[in-house]
Amino acid sequence: MHNKLMSSKALLIKSIISMFILPAFLYAGSIELANLNPTNQTVDVLYDFSDGDVAGFQFDISGLTLTGASGGDAESSGFDVAVGSSTVLGFSWTGDTVPSGSGVLTTLSYDSINNTEACVSSVVLTAPAGSAEYEAIAGPCISTDPELFADLYLGAFDP
Repeated sequence: MHNKLMSSKALLIKSIISMFILPAFLYAGSIELANLNPTNQTVDVLYDFSDGDVAGFQFDISGLTLTGASGGDAESSGFDVAVGSSTVLGFSWTGDTVPSGSGVLTTLSYDSINNTEACVSSVVLTAPAGSAEYEAIAGPCISTDPELFADLYLGAFDP
């Protein structure tokens, strides 16, 4: 009976570690939007993969109707990046990874703005060889307000 009780306690401790402590060590990074350019109809996707290489990513974008993706560290790492109207999926057919670090992951193109903000959500990042799914954070939304961009481009915010 004593051994059974000890075994149950050990199982409970392992479960707690697996559910609450281990995910904190699997945090891989964040994804956010920046540099919205209404003239060229592009927006950069910035990343911070500070805890390890990333073998694949998927996320949703709201506020813009996406039409394509190009450039950035995803392209230079040999990734194919596919874009639906609101979903972005990137991976390498040959097992390449985006190395740990930060920068521009890719630049998205869009053909319409659907909201006053563009936001990233439902971020999924995978470890090399599909061995794990990292915890990921979606950065803050960015403004798509045309009046704000008109002020910025006309220099209304210059000191």
